[in-house]
Amino acid sequence: MRRFTSVLAIALIHALATISSADLIVDNGPATSTSFRIGGANSQVEAVTWSQTTNAINASITALIGSVDGSAETVDAYLLEDVPTNVIATNAGVTVGNFASAADFTPVSLFSGLSLDGGHAYAIVLFNTDTTGDVNVRWSVGGGTTNGAGTFAGASFSNSPNTNVTNPYLSSFTPSASPLGFSVNGTVVPEPSTLALSLCSLALLGVGRRFRRKA
Repeated sequence: MRRFTSVLAIALIHALATISSADLIVDNGPATSTSFRIGGANSQVEAVTWSQTTNAINASITALIGSVDGSAETVDAYLLEDVPTNVIATNAGVTVGNFASAADFTPVSLFSGLSLDGGHAYAIVLFNTDTTGDVNVRWSVGGGTTNGAGTFAGASFSNSPNTNVTNPYLSSFTPSASPLGFSVNGTVVPEPSTLALSLCSLALLGVGRRFRRKA
């Protein structure tokens, strides 16, 4: 009985481990010395996209953004799923600190507690509602890309007159060659079939043990 209990415990641990075996979804960082503008006279909008390969819960998103005008600024953040009109989360007035250059930017929290679905594309869109004068808010370019439960798809931008100031995520975007710095992390959840297979394995272990005892 003790041997069976040990085997069952090991199998159960293995099944549960598949739920939290990885937490990195996608990461572009650390920051480099360059950056891209958000807002300002050109009403510039910036965006990054990635493809989610596995379901994830309790996901959080940060971005390497900051202000270079000597004071803190704010940006509006939008999270889209699959199509530009499908906004699944909004965070208005995200405060970004002041930094000397884009190379000094630290991650700013945009979203948390998200559920992300495997097989779907996601996009983060950032916009500074201050569209007058110089551009003070910047999004730093990321370094190397690390893919986990997701794959970085690309970055894009929109300048006036292609910017939709009222709904920035509906702007006409142009692909960018620079991977903007951001990070997505969460608890990876196995596909239902994988979890069902693990549970069936546990059940078969129990049945096998009962037959051996009767024999």
